[in-house]
Amino acid sequence: MAVTVGVDIGGTAVRAAAVDAVRGRWILRRWGEMPLPRGAVVAGEIVDEGAVVEALGALWKRHKLPKRGVVLGTASQRLVVRQVDVPQMEPSELAEALPYQVQDSIPIAIDDAVLDYVPLESFTTPEGEPMLSILVVAVHRDTVETILRVVDRVGIRTQALDLQAFALLRATFGVEPAVDNPVRVVVDIGATLTQVVVARGGVAEFVRLLPTGGDAFTEALMDRLGWPRTVAEERKREIGVLPDGTPEPSLEEEGKALSALTAVADELIDEIVGSIRFHLSQREGPGLEAALVAGNGARLPHLANRLGIALDVPVRPAKVLDHVEVGRVQLTEEELLDAQAVLPVAVGLGLWGMT
Repeated sequence: MAVTVGVDIGGTAVRAAAVDAVRGRWILRRWGEMPLPRGAVVAGEIVDEGAVVEALGALWKRHKLPKRGVVLGTASQRLVVRQVDVPQMEPSELAEALPYQVQDSIPIAIDDAVLDYVPLESFTTPEGEPMLSILVVAVHRDTVETILRVVDRVGIRTQALDLQAFALLRATFGVEPAVDNPVRVVVDIGATLTQVVVARGGVAEFVRLLPTGGDAFTEALMDRLGWPRTVAEERKREIGVLPDGTPEPSLEEEGKALSALTAVADELIDEIVGSIRFHLSQREGPGLEAALVAGNGARLPHLANRLGIALDVPVRPAKVLDHVEVGRVQLTEEELLDAQAVLPVAVGLGLWGMT
């Protein structure tokens, strides 16, 4: 099978993973990332097209990536994911009828949206009508056009545009066997966007995008202690948040930093936990079994532990390399392990069509 290149356009960098499937094994053939200037991409939206074009071009040149078979990912506040029940029909019929079936369920004008769906499960109403529950994805058309315009300027041939949320599942839970349809969540904390994806049996049934991430921790230190951004970025990774409880007030600089970081963490965790619990309250079935965390923001010391206490489930880092073999990627083992937090989206996009 031809190599597929997954492209993650994030808040601080563009990343690409070239993935191959060989006799039921997934192999990472190439991996690379190129930094973006601050503000080029905010909460998943491309703001500075020129900067992203330049970074993608440099990434392709440095890592000699193929320009065909590329799968792009999207995630932003201009994206809506809703579970909708529709009459049972053939896939071709549903694709044609989709705009009319979901127009009252999404807050985007149908003419301004690019639509797709994922089938979840069939059921029958008390009146005997066969129905299908689907997960509808709606993205603002100009968001899609911007992404495609940017990669076209680099000469990249797009094979597909996928949700980053689906890629996260594919790279983590999606490649594991689903036993008894466990309910699990993956939380990806980027610089300016946090993605919360609840899956049952490896299939997404709920997606929420929060317009906050690692930058909020940095800015809290800048505001509270007056540190320059570079200092705040470095120190937050050293100090982290309190594993549990509430920090005692302290006049010491590090105590103030711990308090500020923990306050930001609790705000984010409240949003994450509230979203998950609301979704689970709307459906029948087992409760949440486990959670994975990914993204640069998840590197903050003790943040995952604090999230696990709030969710009351085990929380562990996403480890894509436990499922995906590594080919000749021209990186040391230490460099690859260090990249694990930011591998899932690009690798999951590279697995598009393989799982």
